[in-house]
Amino acid sequence: MSETIVETARILLREGMSEADLLTASAVFQRDFLDGQSGFLRRELLRLDDRSYLDLVHWRNAAAAEAVMQTAMTSEACRAYFGVMEMGDGDPTGGISHYHLLAAYPSE
Repeated sequence: MSETIVETARILLREGMSEADLLTASAVFQRDFLDGQSGFLRRELLRLDDRSYLDLVHWRNAAAAEAVMQTAMTSEACRAYFGVMEMGDGDPTGGISHYHLLAAYPSE
């Protein structure tokens, strides 16, 4: 069985922020933070509706997914990315869930 972890993070844009703001912060977050993380495999950003999005991040294993949570708050790129989002209780990890990938079916 695969050890791959799929992380989901719900995003609600902060009032006054645009999708363009989100995409700009997302690109910096990717380049300056995620690309350097051990165990990072890939990421997709999905639009759910006008202000709601879903970040999907694939990690090599649970240890990699957990380790990044410890370093995220020390990253300026992370803080900038979180800055375009509504945080509710102020905790950027509040809407994050991890799932074990059971099977993947690539196109032929």
